[in-house]
Amino acid sequence: MILKIKSLHQDLRQEEKELNTLSLAYASLRESQEENIKALKILQQAAKLAQAQTAAKLSGIVTKAIRAVLNKPYEFHLEFVERRGATECDIFVTLHGNRASILGATGGGLADVCSLALKVAYLLLSKNDRVLFLDECSRHVNSPRQRRLFATVIKTLSQEFEIQFIIASAIPELIEIADNLITVTQTNEVSHVVVTPNPGSN
Repeated sequence: MILKIKSLHQDLRQEEKELNTLSLAYASLRESQEENIKALKILQQAAKLAQAQTAAKLSGIVTKAIRAVLNKPYEFHLEFVERRGATECDIFVTLHGNRASILGATGGGLADVCSLALKVAYLLLSKNDRVLFLDECSRHVNSPRQRRLFATVIKTLSQEFEIQFIIASAIPELIEIADNLITVTQTNEVSHVVVTPNPGSN
């Protein structure tokens, strides 16, 4: 009987040790989980701050481009929102405080200007080489005056930020500002490229 009691006592002590070990492990795990939650919240706050700063920079660049070309007080907006457990970005403009459609406004000219400005802004914020390939980037900019302003914006961006634009276009206003003209012809399914200085460049 005494041996049985001793054995039970030893078993009980062993179980107490195991229970203490499990309790310590649980406490450590819970503490680690709480630290992870705190770290995650800090990262989320940092991400939101970075998003807000990026949105402000991009919005400012695009707004200036829109006003320079279209001569209307549009405000460009990037808004990061949480939907279905993920972060999404809403892109829109306002005019006199009213939300307006980018694709529907000014016959698509607004979309062309926004597209160009966003590409330039992304290029400036990235570490990529400052070269942009564009295909008929102002096809929806309708009036000759707006096309001239659009071309002037491209020329100014090229000079100010040392961006090389390579543009496929038949629009005279864009051709006029080009430093060089690239002509591509095809003979027997072989393309020939000729680069010549633009005599009409201004």
